[in-house]
Amino acid sequence: MDVRHAIVVGDSIWDLLAARRAAALGVGLLSGGYGRDELERAGAYRVYADPADLLAHLDEIGVRQQETWTEAD
Repeated sequence: MDVRHAIVVGDSIWDLLAARRAAALGVGLLSGGYGRDELERAGAYRVYADPADLLAHLDEIGVRQQETWTEAD
């Protein structure tokens, strides 16, 4: 897989700087003690409060959620 098609999720400025250097899309989480402004300055395309918040907004970063099927379907 070409790294330019990868999404790097990190909670520190170092994670996002590494993503930018690798030409990958960087997404920040506020769980690492860094603020939204710091993560955005380090290159975060989007910043989310926590993994659950990211999961709820996967469409914003171009990821389609898999449909959930039940036996009734």
